[in-house]
Amino acid sequence: MHRKYGAQGVVCVSVSVDPADSQQAALSFLKKANADFANFRLDEEQEFWQAKFQLASPPAMFVFDRLGRRAGKFDNDSDKPYTHKDVEKLVTELLRSPP
Repeated sequence: MHRKYGAQGVVCVSVSVDPADSQQAALSFLKKANADFANFRLDEEQEFWQAKFQLASPPAMFVFDRLGRRAGKFDNDSDKPYTHKDVEKLVTELLRSPP
C-alpha cells in the first residue's frame, strides 16, 4: 500500500514487538519484503503494548484518517480474520473522503 497509495498521502509504518535477540531476523524479513518505509521495534513489555493497543497478539494493522484518528483496527483477535483487501478497502474509502 505504501507504493500504491503513497503519492496520495498514505503513510505506512511497521512496528515489531519481537525481542531484541530477534531483531536481525525481523530486519531480514523487512528487507526481503522490500519494506522501504519507517520500521520500528518496541522495547516495552508485552503487557504494555497489549493494553495500549487493545491487542492480544500480533499481527495487526491500524488505519488512521487524515486527522490522525483511528479509523480501523485489523487483527486476529476477532472471529473474522482480516485480509489485505479488507484493509485496502478502508484505505481507499478514506482517500475518497474529505479530511
